[in-house]
Amino acid sequence: MYAPDNMVAMFVQSLIILASSAFILVAALYFGINNSADPEIEYPKDFEMLLLPDKEQTNLPDIYYIILDEYAGADSLEKNFNFDNIEFISELSQRGFFIPSKSYSNYPFTVMSIPSSLNMQYLNFFSEELGTENTDLDPIREILEKNLVMNNLSSNGYYIVSFFGGTEAIGSKKFVDEKICGDNYYLNEIKSILTPAETYQEKRNEILCTFDEIGNVKERISQPMFVFAHISIPHKPFVFDENGDSQMIDYNDLDDSTKKKFYLQQLKFANKMTIRTIDEIFVKSETDPIIIIQSDHGERTGINWDEPTEDMIKQGLNNLNAYYFPNEKKNKLYDNISPINTFRIIFNEYFDSDFELLDDRYYWMKSDKKPYDVKDVTEIIDRFG
Repeated sequence: MYAPDNMVAMFVQSLIILASSAFILVAALYFGINNSADPEIEYPKDFEMLLLPDKEQTNLPDIYYIILDEYAGADSLEKNFNFDNIEFISELSQRGFFIPSKSYSNYPFTVMSIPSSLNMQYLNFFSEELGTENTDLDPIREILEKNLVMNNLSSNGYYIVSFFGGTEAIGSKKFVDEKICGDNYYLNEIKSILTPAETYQEKRNEILCTFDEIGNVKERISQPMFVFAHISIPHKPFVFDENGDSQMIDYNDLDDSTKKKFYLQQLKFANKMTIRTIDEIFVKSETDPIIIIQSDHGERTGINWDEPTEDMIKQGLNNLNAYYFPNEKKNKLYDNISPINTFRIIFNEYFDSDFELLDDRYYWMKSDKKPYDVKDVTEIIDRFG
């Protein structure tokens, strides 16, 4: 029989072990998600290694790449929301932005859209390599973490800042110098199992922090910068009205028309904050930066993913796309440029590369859970013009 003191000691020891295990589990969830990619990853066999020429570059511009998640294109807003977004488009135009008249994302889900944009290539080789039924997202996550845009810019002396984007800030420690505005999300996400309101509040905090901080980074960085900000707005959940006041709407309880109402409120708020952020960037920049405002895909309320109509396909891909290029170099942009060619053009114009521009093509996916099952719908999009 154990003595009482020994029993107390064993009980305390058990509590310490249990607490330590819980801490390790939370730490793994929090830190492991952000830093899980092997720094020496092996790229897929058909992956195109687009690396900048090995030469000294001077007078390099700051680059701001701002993704507004699920921001609908002008055609979709007019058709599906009866909303003319001309005020926002005009504000961008007045500041010197080029806005393509025909704008579509290459994929309808973030899981393929952002990795393809940041690697400047289509990812359909995964379909042959892994099979269309494969649900393993790790191969995509690996090339996203070690994406070629951050790789190239880091090797050219850029200070890279990645803002939190709803699930995690993009980019490995090898390339990214700072990750901002999402430090406590995973801990709060665990808590939200019991208190869903925490998730809504965390989204508000994250979005407001990102809009507030994008324009401030340059104040403390002297070297050229790449700022990547994937902002989860106007994407659900709906936590802002058009003035930025708090609202917390349970998306699952809404019919499609009500979803569109609250979506449009967040889009109007995103418009105001984006213009404010752009103006702050200009004020704090000693030389003109490159600024890209883009959405990763179109708005998707009411889409039948298994049997979409042509209008639904257009809706899911019709996105926002706007470019500010300094030094009169925006003449290389064109009316149907898609995200796949964004950084090919930037690197060609400002870094003396000679990357071939790809045909702008568009692909449909039934689910972001089966990302390798893609179907070419370019012919459908081209008919819409």
